[in-house]
Amino acid sequence: MRMLAICMGVVLSLFYIEPSLSMNMKFQSKNTLVLSGRVVSGDCYAVEMKINKKIRKIILANSGGGRASEGYCIGELIREKKLNTEIRGRCASSCSRMWLGGVQRRLYDSNSRVGLHGNYRNGFVYDDGIYGLRDWIPRYAPNVDKKLLEKWTELIYSSQMMYFYNNRAVLCHRSRERDCEDIPGRNVFNVGLSDLKSQ
Repeated sequence: MRMLAICMGVVLSLFYIEPSLSMNMKFQSKNTLVLSGRVVSGDCYAVEMKINKKIRKIILANSGGGRASEGYCIGELIREKKLNTEIRGRCASSCSRMWLGGVQRRLYDSNSRVGLHGNYRNGFVYDDGIYGLRDWIPRYAPNVDKKLLEKWTELIYSSQMMYFYNNRAVLCHRSRERDCEDIPGRNVFNVGLSDLKSQ
């Protein structure tokens, strides 16, 4: 009897599906979808299922990123659907790919920021990730500052990030936006990431 119970437990564990920790997705209005939280496998499909003919704008609210392939996929989906994007709060790493997919892109206010760095494996940048980003980003932001793009795609550690605001830019050397230094004279507009002023 005990052996049967053990076997049943093993069989049931094979069919157990762990609850998804996917992005939070909710409609703010009939034409606006808000995405927030960590980016995980399956999010691109989930976003595609949420987008209907009435959606015109995607708001990205407080996401530190996550799975790079999903970020690329959602960014490409947003551009394919000709949607606009807006960041409220922080949108970093793979979330930035989603924002760049917007036909028109904006930061909501002076505290909103987009964070960019390279692609990483086990916390370290790798060559294919660098070249992939350098090819992908200019297709979605053709006026991007190529020299600065080279610098952020080569940041060695995944904890490093360049953040661009409406009126400034910083390079942070550690996660949680610590140990940051100003990038003089740069902002989200003059590096070619956005041309829309905040409302």
